[in-house]
Amino acid sequence: MSPNITEIESTAQFDGIVRDLPPNQLLVIDFHAVWCGPCHAIAPVLEQLSNSYKHVKFVKIDVDRQAQLAQRFQVRAMPTFKFLKGGREVDELRGASPPQLNNLVSKHAGTPAAAASSSSASSSTVKSSAPADTTGSLLKHIVSNGLSCLNESSDHPLSSIVGPNPGPRGTSYLESDVDAELLISIPFQDQVKLKSISIFSAISPSQAPKTIKLYINTPNIDFSDAENFNPAQELELTPEQVKGDKIDLRFVRFQNVRSLHILVKDNQEDEETTRIDSIDIHGTAGDASADKPAAATQQGGGGGSMLERLMGRG
Repeated sequence: MSPNITEIESTAQFDGIVRDLPPNQLLVIDFHAVWCGPCHAIAPVLEQLSNSYKHVKFVKIDVDRQAQLAQRFQVRAMPTFKFLKGGREVDELRGASPPQLNNLVSKHAGTPAAAASSSSASSSTVKSSAPADTTGSLLKHIVSNGLSCLNESSDHPLSSIVGPNPGPRGTSYLESDVDAELLISIPFQDQVKLKSISIFSAISPSQAPKTIKLYINTPNIDFSDAENFNPAQELELTPEQVKGDKIDLRFVRFQNVRSLHILVKDNQEDEETTRIDSIDIHGTAGDASADKPAAATQQGGGGGSMLERLMGRG
């Protein structure tokens, strides 16, 4: 376990940590269990976050060993993540979702200076002093009825991880059918700008995507089209990059995106099928753009970059 994560051994230890933290410092609590598969799957993501956000305090609580704390926080499912500031709960995440965990830590982390301060500034004040980062997940901007994936398994379709009715986190995933290739199509409600993507495939790392090609604003694309078109960007993913981290894109190539297509060519160890447990796309939509807010407001496009939307997690 990362040295930046503390395993709670007693209620008194936990209460002491909460009491000693500055009011503006974020405390992230991971309620987990030894027998919980999704808890183990998301553990590497939490470790990466603890290494990236050194000014945030991360702790883990085994619900079986610390039943009193689990009862205090009304933990009903594992994993459950609680986010505290000044001893008060400011957010919660139930389930093993790397993109959502990334987003919530980023949302509440604030700045190192703010975390070290002993002032009693409110949560909203801390957020305003956080690093200027107007990007966020674009999943809420997807046109659900336009989502599709070629060569998806009927038992494990794209809709099980992206869209209005995803399945349970940790047990639902997208898997290819007859070979390793996938072609994911994602339209956006609004014109978007893509900055990064995130893919989580750490549960079965040998099946994780390896070579992916990203296309924008190319409606009705199929596998043969993808071979003939020039992608906006091609990525060769490493085993570390498929654990939910944000993967930066060539931002200048992903402006004014109405649809995103992601072609997965192969996987990490040449397995017969490819598996993706979750995806997220990060960027800006409409007047949320920090680069050209006026222009973004005037553009009324109705689609988005498929890559930004699909990936983006962290």
